[in-house]
Amino acid sequence: MINILFEYPQLNCGGTEMVMYNLIKFFDPEQFHVDLLVRKKGDNEQIFRDIGCSIFVVPFVNKKQYLRDLTSFLQVHKYGVVHTHMHNDMGLVMKCAESVGVPVRVAHSHNARVDVPRIMWPLNIIRSWQTENHANLFFACSHIAAEWLFPRYRKVAHVIYNGIDLDAFRFDPQIRKQKREELGVSDKTKVIINVGRCTNQKNHSFILDRAKELKNEDMLFIIIGEGPLFEQLNRRIEDEHISNVRMMGKSFNVFQWLCAADVFFFPSVYEGLGIVAIEAQACGLRVLSTNTIPVEADMQIGCFEWIELADIKRWNDLLKQVTYSEEKRLELSSKAFESHYNIRVVAKEVEQLYKSKLC
Repeated sequence: MINILFEYPQLNCGGTEMVMYNLIKFFDPEQFHVDLLVRKKGDNEQIFRDIGCSIFVVPFVNKKQYLRDLTSFLQVHKYGVVHTHMHNDMGLVMKCAESVGVPVRVAHSHNARVDVPRIMWPLNIIRSWQTENHANLFFACSHIAAEWLFPRYRKVAHVIYNGIDLDAFRFDPQIRKQKREELGVSDKTKVIINVGRCTNQKNHSFILDRAKELKNEDMLFIIIGEGPLFEQLNRRIEDEHISNVRMMGKSFNVFQWLCAADVFFFPSVYEGLGIVAIEAQACGLRVLSTNTIPVEADMQIGCFEWIELADIKRWNDLLKQVTYSEEKRLELSSKAFESHYNIRVVAKEVEQLYKSKLC
């Protein structure tokens, strides 16, 4: 049995947490066991416990204290693999894992700050030095995410696609009908959905701008997710009377919302990949995305469109276009199974990469 430790600050309802969950769920349970190390309690821990993970907490006070506490933890709990999914202090974790003799030390990049001018990217060489010196296996969700976090090792980093359980996101017309009835919308109402934490990165203010401009159309904009800007966005909706937007907060049933929707609206300023866009395509949804999202986000099944963020007219025109029929969505869902985002394939790839460093 190979014991693995996934390290991440806090287990909430974000995309990285779902990547971690999907990998753990589809690892071979006879060969691999995964525990999780966090810095503080989160609100999405139970789903990991339900698949057999133990969750340990090592609080972060300062770097010196954390290094001591993490070293003590790893000396007591023996792991063959330490796999960090956290960008900040990634090098600290890798250094600590190497010092206690962990044979496989994985640094995993889940994002890329394409909003930062490229002229500033060489600074990453300094920032990433410790990670690159102490990790011995590098994963990234896209080529741009590898270049961002591992500038010297980008060519040896393995692109690990953010695989999902495609069966769990196959479009279901009956669920669509039920969910739209709950929403109180007619068959003619176009439901535009976004799923993501309420942060500047996800650019929800842009969604509110489009909703306000298209208020005379038969459209409903739904935002799924919480975060530091949640209350601020709600206040703007109330103050500016943007009545065609609903802030739904966090949800553990994203699939049902995707079934109910007609368009997935993805105006993020940057993403490492954007796993929610993969889920949307697997559900047969049309995706309207900023052109700063990595090319790997397009599953190449014919429902992904790239748009310049500044091209407001094109955003509005595309939002007003006719939506896919249920037959078309079922067809797209089937096509998704031919892509490289099948979590069963991805999990096997990661297993083999772990083993390659244990030999």
